[in-house]
Amino acid sequence: MDQSKIEAIKKAIRTNFDASPDNYDEFERNTSLFTNLTVELAMESGMAESVARSAMGERPRPGLRIADVGCGTGISSLILKNFAGPDGLVTGIDISPNMLEHARKKAAGAKNLRFIEGDAAKLGELLSEKQDVVLYNACIFLLPDAERSVRAAYVLLADGGVIGMNFIYGSYVAGRELFTELFPYWTNEEYPIPKFPCDVTTLEGMLDDIGFRDIHTGIAEKVMTLNNLKRFYSVPAQSASLYPKLAYDQRLEAVEKMFRLAEEKGIRDASMKWKWIVARK
Repeated sequence: MDQSKIEAIKKAIRTNFDASPDNYDEFERNTSLFTNLTVELAMESGMAESVARSAMGERPRPGLRIADVGCGTGISSLILKNFAGPDGLVTGIDISPNMLEHARKKAAGAKNLRFIEGDAAKLGELLSEKQDVVLYNACIFLLPDAERSVRAAYVLLADGGVIGMNFIYGSYVAGRELFTELFPYWTNEEYPIPKFPCDVTTLEGMLDDIGFRDIHTGIAEKVMTLNNLKRFYSVPAQSASLYPKLAYDQRLEAVEKMFRLAEEKGIRDASMKWKWIVARK
């Protein structure tokens, strides 16, 4: 992808996320999705083991330096500071100033936590200190130059440091994918499928090529009501994955129409699957 296209995508992403903080926070209040994803990714990254050893008095736990890439409204950063410990430091990084404004308000008075506005592809310019952990919680799929960011993370990580990421792996009703299976089956028509700038199928190979080791993966399924799944795809930043060429009010109307069809089919519950990948330098 040429640089001009990458920059155009980033500009659109920034605009959409600048319009999304309140929607994301409302969605999180109803589902706790990002809270749960953060905790699970932290645990898979080995941070929970470190906390447990410290709590059991086995040995003092050194503070962890954690880069929270794509921190959004700060949901993940506030959780990660508990894993970092009193001597650690969590740095939340996001391209959207409006998302960061919400994050800073939530974190007012919090210690060992800071936020930086910046491009995930330029981690080496944003951070000078080596990091123990670099996490991409619910954001790697949004990066048009993900490889550049992951390569920067490799350089930034201390030896033995951990990289973790997760991404949408589908939306399901009774085991069937909503966008690729059910909507076309119900209507005999093509329906938009969420599309993101990063080809997530390349991530494991990318990590291996860059030099990461001990690559582990898994799938987490998050059950929610159909209405909450609609809330997710009604967020300005997420509705753009379905209808990128429409204005937001038009996207909202189209999403409403899609999910009304599912409701008419008697669907009330759904789930999202998220794939996680963890590796070590």
